[in-house]
Amino acid sequence: MKHSRRDLLRWGACGLLGRAAYISGFDRFSMVSAMAAGNPAAYRALVCIFMFGGNDSNNTVVSIDNYTTYSAKRGNLALAQSSLLPLSPASGGKYGLHPSMTQLQALFNKTPSPLAVVCNVGTLVQPISKQQYLAGGASRPYQLFSHSDQQNQWQTSISGYDAPNGWGGRMADKTQDSSTGFPTICSLAGVSVFTVGSATQPIALAPAPTPLNQTLRLAQPDSGIQQILTADQTAGTPTLVDASDNIVQSALNSAALLSSNPAIQTPFPATGLGNQLLQVAKLISLSSSLGLSRQIFFCSIGGFDTHTVQLTTQASLLQQVSDAMAAFYNATLELGVSQSVTTFTLSDFSRTFVPGGTAIATIGSDHAWGSHHFVMGDGVNGGTFYGAFPDLVVGGNQDTDTGTGARGRWIPTISVDEYAATLATWYGVSPTDLMIVFPNITSFKSSNLGFLSS
Repeated sequence: MKHSRRDLLRWGACGLLGRAAYISGFDRFSMVSAMAAGNPAAYRALVCIFMFGGNDSNNTVVSIDNYTTYSAKRGNLALAQSSLLPLSPASGGKYGLHPSMTQLQALFNKTPSPLAVVCNVGTLVQPISKQQYLAGGASRPYQLFSHSDQQNQWQTSISGYDAPNGWGGRMADKTQDSSTGFPTICSLAGVSVFTVGSATQPIALAPAPTPLNQTLRLAQPDSGIQQILTADQTAGTPTLVDASDNIVQSALNSAALLSSNPAIQTPFPATGLGNQLLQVAKLISLSSSLGLSRQIFFCSIGGFDTHTVQLTTQASLLQQVSDAMAAFYNATLELGVSQSVTTFTLSDFSRTFVPGGTAIATIGSDHAWGSHHFVMGDGVNGGTFYGAFPDLVVGGNQDTDTGTGARGRWIPTISVDEYAATLATWYGVSPTDLMIVFPNITSFKSSNLGFLSS
């Protein structure tokens, strides 16, 4: 059967099975191979888990030492002290983890611990005081408190304007090392700005239970597409068609590389996030055969925009995060790569300390700013907190709000740039390239917070 170039373009853009195998961002219609940055021999992988909607950090990690203030200001949104899962970080103080996160509590309290908490992280243009915040101007992140803008800024590490690519993609630009052509960066949650670089192309795969060796199966016969690719390469074609040829050819090449569906013995929860991380574990198990010593993955879970019904909604979501992360950590132990794989969380922002509503059915919280995040893996200097936990003084110097209407929107004391640069340094990004991946890093005092071993 003869196929037209129009068919090729249609299949290349959207004819891949389900959401799988769409290789995005052909960057002005060119497929440029990224230069490797030294290609260190030791395998390392970063796994991002984005909690879309803005996870309420105030109920994720609670200060037991300051529980009286917490309980008074959170009202019906406060968790009972007896329900909190005790944490005693090496950094000092007593804290409680959300009662749904039993699996992460066990990892934090393990010796040695593979889990750390990084406190009060947020989008920043530069370090900012309350006085500077109230003065407004360019020192504030662009469109602060907007879901879409803050999601992009967490993924790009650029808070002053809309950026076209993400820090995951820019890391891949500097570390792409696959001679086989399989991308360094992969998303199990659709294509996101985090995965888009200037040169390196991300790949998006379907999560489990889709077998890994079926995620790149084209909807049309390979022979017909190959026939068109050969004809185009012989005859010479316009730039747009060349680009589509390259994308489809890259998908075909990648499909050939994923010829197996490796078995992972570790049980994973049958949730959206659990299925994404199971697929990541399978891809990691194939890293050697794919010719990769570096991999970056993007996963996500949504539903954290809890203006109402927060208590039950967040309890369910945080249990999914905890159970899936613990299963994934156990899978890295099974694969013998727990020292080489670091998993970390991101989210739009935290939520206001003072809730809205009073009845359980309506109580929730609004968009806020600084939030707490988890970093996991045997390369993590765990069992402790990094950064400063907020003082919880509503209307105080750490709150953007003032007066009787203050709700507790904590000004971040750690920037996304510092948090991300620490991960990138461990991953193998050179000091010179770090300035390219994080162009605003010199605005902050540190490019390494110390939560990862070298």
